Amino acid sequence: MLFAAFRMYRERRTETVTSKDIPLIPALMANAGIGLLSGLTGTGGGIFLSPLLLFMGWAETKKSAGVSAVFILVNSIAGLLGFWGKAPSLPNGIGILAIAAVSGGLIGSELGSRRVGNSTLRILLAFVLVIAGLKMVFA
Repeated sequence: MLFAAFRMYRERRTETVTSKDIPLIPALMANAGIGLLSGLTGTGGGIFLSPLLLFMGWAETKKSAGVSAVFILVNSIAGLLGFWGKAPSLPNGIGILAIAAVSGGLIGSELGSRRVGNSTLRILLAFVLVIAGLKMVFA
């Protein structure tokens, strides 16, 4: 993750996307790898998906952010349903956390889609990757 953050920051002013279809076999292998890494590290797969889409040239910065956001949302819902299936009720304070998550998502969507450029998004993604990478190293 730290290497991806470095590369993301270094290439913040470049878009390497071409209008090509994502090849099925490499995409399936990459997703299996993301699933494996996510399971081994206990980290959500969105943190791996966005850099992969960018580095492979399969999506531009804003599209990668949107795809990753949907991916994280679906995984979060699946996690909550799994928790709910094992426990008779959801954790205390889940309502406040849900409001915070939705609010942050709406604000982030507005900023990412209309107000912030690709270079700034790449810097923010690099920052998030550094935080996640350091957490894995020191946790």
